[in-house]
Amino acid sequence: MDNGPPDEQAERRRSGRLAGQGRSGSVFDSTGPQGHRQRMRERVLRYGPTGLADYEIIEMLLFSGVPRRDTKPLAKALINQFGSLSAVLGAPPEALRAAGAPERSAGVFGCVAQLAATTPRAAEAERLMLDSWGSIFLYANSCLVLSPQGQVRALFLDSHNNLLADEALPGQPFQDAAEAVATLMRRAVALHACAVLTVHLVRDDTQLDQALAQARPLAVAIGQAAPRLALSAHGHLAVGRAQWLSFSYDGDEA
Repeated sequence: MDNGPPDEQAERRRSGRLAGQGRSGSVFDSTGPQGHRQRMRERVLRYGPTGLADYEIIEMLLFSGVPRRDTKPLAKALINQFGSLSAVLGAPPEALRAAGAPERSAGVFGCVAQLAATTPRAAEAERLMLDSWGSIFLYANSCLVLSPQGQVRALFLDSHNNLLADEALPGQPFQDAAEAVATLMRRAVALHACAVLTVHLVRDDTQLDQALAQARPLAVAIGQAAPRLALSAHGHLAVGRAQWLSFSYDGDEA
């Protein structure tokens, strides 16, 4: 199946052949500025992550720490220095920072590496377990890195806290809590979920404690509605730059 335009396919194949080189030689002849992050997002939506070259995966992971600058030169430079995608993801944060990666991006690389190491691979256990706030934060900082800031997402879990679905709450859930709760409950029933939690991807210009205060009416409403459907309400997580705050759905901070 075609995974993209011919010129992009050629560079992906070239990247794939060279990604395993060690530090003795540079993977890329040039790290000059090219690309556009909106076009990158559109390609992921169209072709999926398997259509990306190694440097493009790193480029997108850099988005969270490089708000407005082209990330392609740095992504290629990191592969040149460390030798491969896996080596970049597994590098110590201090080494990544010394190579030019922003602090937030260095943390994201580590999160991705941890998730890759811990996510079950067996066919019967493909779902990701989210059984602590720490694991949810890792998930949010890696798998949700391309989601828009300010978005509120609902995570639906089975009886073992394995992720069934991750969906954005439509509209303005903080302003229309009743509609948001109704939507969330309908989806929980349709998915046969046993538990639910919400994640707010806080904008950079908003403090986490302010975000929690804004979310409290929605969180309390979910906590009140969930038991009527025999649904466990785990809580609400506000995720910011390399930090998070949470509280349970009865309004107590966790």
